[in-house]
Amino acid sequence: MVKYCRDQARDELWLMMGGGAAAGGAGGIPVIGAFTFNTALTVVQAAVVNRIAQVYNVDLIAAGGAGGIAGAIIAMGGGQLLFRMGGIIAGFVPGIGQFVQPTIGVGAVKAFGEAAIAYFENMHPNKIYGSD
Repeated sequence: MVKYCRDQARDELWLMMGGGAAAGGAGGIPVIGAFTFNTALTVVQAAVVNRIAQVYNVDLIAAGGAGGIAGAIIAMGGGQLLFRMGGIIAGFVPGIGQFVQPTIGVGAVKAFGEAAIAYFENMHPNKIYGSD
């Protein structure tokens, strides 16, 4: 059965969203946790870009590096600033951050992943997973 890269990437994105929840859990310590959340979420999103690029069989170095691609994806996605600011603000409120940050982390990874899939799908429309 033929499976497109976008479908494979979305299947794997559900698993990667757990990393967003873990980033939110890591940010459960008031005040310090807000910065931990932001750092952990950045690492998870870099892993998301890397994995989706692998699904599409794109060499990130040749394509301008993960930073350049992540910048383009963030520009496409738009809402990252709101997710990050909400997570940071929630992290400063004792008791609230530990409940809100995992949800924000999941949402941020999902939105970022969908923007990454759209970015790579635009470069390689209807590419079949596993083909070169």
